Amino acid sequence: MGLPVIEINFKQKAGSIIERSARGIACVIVRDDTNSTAGYKRYKYETDIKTTDYSADNLAAIKRCFLVAVNEVIVINVPTEAEFSDAAAILTMLKYNYVCACEVDDQQPLANYIRTKNSNSKGKKYIAVVTGITTADSMYIINVKNAKVTLADTSEIVPMVKYLPRLVSLLANLPMNRSCTYYTLTDLVDCEDVETVEKTLDMLIDEGWLCLFNDDGDIRIARGVNSLVTITSTETEDMQKIIIVESMNMIREDIYGEYKNNYVGKYKNHYDNQCLFISAVNGYFRQLQLAEILDPEYDNHSTIDVESQRQAWLDIGRTDAADWNADKVKKMTFKSYVFLQGDIKILDATEDLKFDIGMQ
Repeated sequence: MGLPVIEINFKQKAGSIIERSARGIACVIVRDDTNSTAGYKRYKYETDIKTTDYSADNLAAIKRCFLVAVNEVIVINVPTEAEFSDAAAILTMLKYNYVCACEVDDQQPLANYIRTKNSNSKGKKYIAVVTGITTADSMYIINVKNAKVTLADTSEIVPMVKYLPRLVSLLANLPMNRSCTYYTLTDLVDCEDVETVEKTLDMLIDEGWLCLFNDDGDIRIARGVNSLVTITSTETEDMQKIIIVESMNMIREDIYGEYKNNYVGKYKNHYDNQCLFISAVNGYFRQLQLAEILDPEYDNHSTIDVESQRQAWLDIGRTDAADWNADKVKKMTFKSYVFLQGDIKILDATEDLKFDIGMQ
């Protein structure tokens, strides 16, 4: 009877993708001896937080998550003298979208953990927001340049590590139909000026830094970029944008989840069944075009990866596979494997304007 459940699920997921992107989960790691053992708590509202659970400094940092409407905030607490591995052990058990740590010494370990975590995860990907680290260069690591900010209500100067929860919560709850570029942080009155004689704001952004800047009294995010700077054939310039990576993550997670939950083990590996799954994916892509996640002017599609499937047969000694035409390869499914490939164009947000006006 085909794959109606997968088709319906894909339509529902596509229809809700912007809403879901605005309801991510922010995770915050604090070091606090108020509780002697490591653990974590989930919060939906600021009023859910017991003030006796954290030091005043950490409490203020956590409450910055609630300057936007949040879906959920997870706070991991470890003692101040604990190893970062204690926090990582808890982090491994949790599902979240963005994570930060509120201590300087935890910035690079968190980035290293996220890099390893994502390399081992085929479906869901995780993003760390850190500050001032020297080894980043990843689409999954956002590296904030400013070392401090000034609060609008108290004029207090706050180190960036204690302000990261605000940025993590913002990114976790920002819908996919807009980017964080030029987002105004109304709770700030000033931020550290990161420009120098040698380095302009543009240069720092090109080096993979997320920068805040003072725009005539408004504190804004200069450009929504991650720390990726090494461009390859598989990690392109587009993937330096936070909004592009967010779209990639959700699309990957949707397709992987539907395949794992509703396809694996439930259908014979026959060409017709593969085509039904491909048709469901392509229907999902069409829905994403309507939601302006994918470019409707582009041929967004998935299909059988003919060359990978051909190579699988060649690798076990079927030398005649070299002469099969594309249709023959597609119909010669290989053992339990489904070889697919896709080609999509994710829409970026409107951020740059070039407007030449002629004068007579």
